[in-house]
Amino acid sequence: MFRFIKRVFKAYDTKDIVLSGFSVIVFLLMILKMIVFPYGMFGFGESNIYTEAMISRNGFQSLNPLFVDYNESDREASRLIFSGLMKYDPQKRAIVDDMASLVISADKLEYNLTLKDNIKWHDGKLLTTEDVYFTYHDLIMNPSFSNQILKANFNGVKIEILDTKTVKFILEKPNSFFISNLIIGILPKHKLLSVDPYNLLIDDFNKKPVGSGPFMVKEPIEMFNDGHMQVTLYKNPDYYAEQSEVEVIRLISYLSMDDLLQNINSINSVVKISGAFVDGFKNNTRFEVIDYELPQYTAVFMNMESEYLKSKNVRLALQKSVDKNELLSEFVDKKPVDTPLMELDQSAWVYQSNKEEANGLLKESGFLYAESDTEKTGFRFNSDSKALELRLIARLYNSGTSQYEDMQKVINYLNESFEEIGVDLVVEFLFDDEFEERITRRDYDLLLIGQSMGYNLDTYAFWHSSQASPSGLNFSNYKSFAVDSLIADIRSSFDSERRQNKLTELAKQISEDVPAIFLYRPVYFYAYDKKISGISLDSVVFASDRYSNMVNWEFSK
Repeated sequence: MFRFIKRVFKAYDTKDIVLSGFSVIVFLLMILKMIVFPYGMFGFGESNIYTEAMISRNGFQSLNPLFVDYNESDREASRLIFSGLMKYDPQKRAIVDDMASLVISADKLEYNLTLKDNIKWHDGKLLTTEDVYFTYHDLIMNPSFSNQILKANFNGVKIEILDTKTVKFILEKPNSFFISNLIIGILPKHKLLSVDPYNLLIDDFNKKPVGSGPFMVKEPIEMFNDGHMQVTLYKNPDYYAEQSEVEVIRLISYLSMDDLLQNINSINSVVKISGAFVDGFKNNTRFEVIDYELPQYTAVFMNMESEYLKSKNVRLALQKSVDKNELLSEFVDKKPVDTPLMELDQSAWVYQSNKEEANGLLKESGFLYAESDTEKTGFRFNSDSKALELRLIARLYNSGTSQYEDMQKVINYLNESFEEIGVDLVVEFLFDDEFEERITRRDYDLLLIGQSMGYNLDTYAFWHSSQASPSGLNFSNYKSFAVDSLIADIRSSFDSERRQNKLTELAKQISEDVPAIFLYRPVYFYAYDKKISGISLDSVVFASDRYSNMVNWEFSK
């Protein structure tokens, strides 16, 4: 065999040997690239490819911007595929013009929006006010539209087409938060006209949509045998605004961090890293790590229609039994929260834990220890000899994930804290479908869950009495005329000082009524390749807001 190979090489001249050797080297480099760096900014003469990874139990489900509230991974992709009339600018901390320019009437009731020239859909067709009207009027405002929360934002709102470039929204009363509704990605009428709004969530369009954003979809969402999913986006050559130098973006969702880390060499950045894994990225010399916070909080919501929780003393006792400093000492990615109003300085609302006062409040409410329980280590009972038992429900996460570990720590702490004041906590961990169903029926005493305030920080959907309904987010069934009035005042106010005063009043009222125990605000970490510069997550509301300054990202080879 060796003699045969030797004879073959003798048949080559020097030029042939050099060319053959070069070809072999290139071939080996290509193989090495596919194995070690299958994605990312490491191509040999290829278009710039940028790969981001995230952990998601649901992967990518619907890239439709009308449903991204249900799944954070979908929001990441949808932000790049679709454009809205307006957009959020983290640098200005304000909502600014995007596809359209906005003029608001003096009485704050009319919002006139004029589209920019020559905006095209990814399939080349022109985007017009017909598409805007279709998105808002025919879909979102349709009675059968399934996103009830989004639909509620347009109660009493009218929309009119003035001409091919101008639309007008007419409000019944001033609403300083309304402008945030104009960020929603616009959908193509020519693609979805025949789709029943009720069935939009399950339409094939959501897997391979047509938008007007800086990147476009050419193939549907990919799902692999190991459970990870991928969305590949390509630069839109007809985009109406300035673009990044990135030609292709790959967004990959993994079921666990272990799966992601096995593919770390093919990844340029990782989104929303939890505290449990951040040290591994900080110790990796290839990555830069930055932390950021979002307007979110996690709380124990107390069902105020529950038998025992109708009593303010019981609610206050539960609150006073929780020492947040002690709870959060086990975490590096959580900060204490004492009011759901994210615009306020949280440190001004800190309350002190006091188990002695908690015990006094329960005794005052008629919940006593059994006479035989001289050490007072058991549970309290009412005058009918019924134990002070409360049912808490929480979402069941996959074992081994950081969410699972965090939830276990929080629940264990709550269980111990409540037990110390004689409260029997019965915990149920539920899978997504049952969890959502129980929330809809308000079938719980206590609910442990997080809430995201979004761009406008409007508290209406979370604390207004009208939202104590199956489709609402008022999880405490909290009903207060004073709070409803304050929320209405805040919504109608465009004066910053008056707004701040009303926010402070609202925070005081919620604090006095104790509808929930506000626990913490999560801190996230974003890791990106040091070959990239210009990335910022300052003042973002959603992690996907980092794309707003993508034109400033620079890549070194």
